Amino acid sequence: MYVLSKLSLSRLEGVHPKLSELFKRAIVDSPHDFMVVQGLRTAEYQKELYSQGRTKPGKIVTNCDGYNHKSNHQAKSDGYGHAVDFAIYDPSIPGNIDWDNNKKYKEVAEHLKKIAEEMKINIDWGGDWRKFKDYPHIELK
Repeated sequence: MYVLSKLSLSRLEGVHPKLSELFKRAIVDSPHDFMVVQGLRTAEYQKELYSQGRTKPGKIVTNCDGYNHKSNHQAKSDGYGHAVDFAIYDPSIPGNIDWDNNKKYKEVAEHLKKIAEEMKINIDWGGDWRKFKDYPHIELK
């Protein structure tokens, strides 16, 4: 049995209540421990992420620039972000986050989908996307 840390809970602030509740329920019997790494984002922060791999060093992590193409992490008309990025937590590895085990991300995502279905919430997992696989990403449809 797992629980979300205080840090993970704080990162759910500003996220749509249904999505926030999904993560709070799913962690309890998740096949792997995970943490919330991103919730609500400002346009400025989204632009920073967009510049990564384009005008700044690093790999491309998003196709949304925060202004012309908004991310679901940004507040919608209801005032909430509609996306969450999570990470597999593994205290046995340096940094405690396993970014590379797509099998574990898929297992947690399938678990999140199951709980979402029980809660009657429609979600989309970034690992199911055709062009840009985003394994740590879950969003409301």
